[in-house]
Amino acid sequence: MKNDRPVIGISMNYALVDKYEQFHIRNTYIDAVFTNGGLPLPLPCTADQALVEHYLSKVQALLIIGGLDYPPHLWGENPHPEIKQMHDRRWQGDITLFLQAFHKGLPILGICAGCQLINIGLGGKIIQHISNSSMHTGDSHHPIKITGGRWLPKIFTDSQIMVNSTHHQALDPNKLGRGIEAVAFAPDGVVEAIEADTPQMVLGLQWHPERVQDERHRAAVFGKLCEEAHKIELE
Repeated sequence: MKNDRPVIGISMNYALVDKYEQFHIRNTYIDAVFTNGGLPLPLPCTADQALVEHYLSKVQALLIIGGLDYPPHLWGENPHPEIKQMHDRRWQGDITLFLQAFHKGLPILGICAGCQLINIGLGGKIIQHISNSSMHTGDSHHPIKITGGRWLPKIFTDSQIMVNSTHHQALDPNKLGRGIEAVAFAPDGVVEAIEADTPQMVLGLQWHPERVQDERHRAAVFGKLCEEAHKIELE
C-alpha cells in the first residue's frame, strides 16, 4: 500500500536511565507528527557523517527536539553555574544532523533546545541563564508577539498567541546566527521564534507546540512541517 505521509526525521535524546545509557524521545513529538499527517522516524544520536547522510536520505524533513543545555564552548563561552549540559553524544549528533539537513535543503523545525541549536549551528550565541526566568519555566503560559517572518505568519493568523514555556536559556538577540531573523518575542523581550533566510522552511520555536492543549495550535505547527516535507522527493 502506498504511503502518502511524508517521513519526518526526529532527533533523539541520549542519557543515563536506570544505570543504562539509552536513546529516548517523548511520545508527544511522535504523536504530534503522526496526528498531523507525517510518518515519524526517530534518528539515533551519532556524529558519524556517513551514517547521518544515510539517515537523511530516508526523510523529507527534520524535527530537532528539546532537551538539556548545549555546551557553551560551542559559541566560545565558559559554562554558567546554572546550566545542565546534555550528553556529548546528543549535542554532537544534533549538530551533525542539523548542518547536513540544512545544507541538503530539508525543511527543519527546532523546538526549545532545538531552536537554540539552529542559532548555534549558524554561528549565533545563547544567553546561558535568564536571571528572572519565572515566566519561562515550569510549563508556564504567556503571550508572544509575532513581528515578522515568512513562515510563522502562515502558521498563525493572529499576531499575538499564547504559548507554554519551559526553558532557562534564551537566544541572544544581539548575536543571532548567519541569516537568522528573530520573528516573535515574549513581553520581557526574550526571543520566542527564529527563521533562517533559506528557500526551505527553517523555523525555531522556543516553546513546546507538541505539548500545548490547543489541538489547533499543534495542527498549525506540525501540519505546516508535514506540508513542506511533502515537497521533498525521497532519494
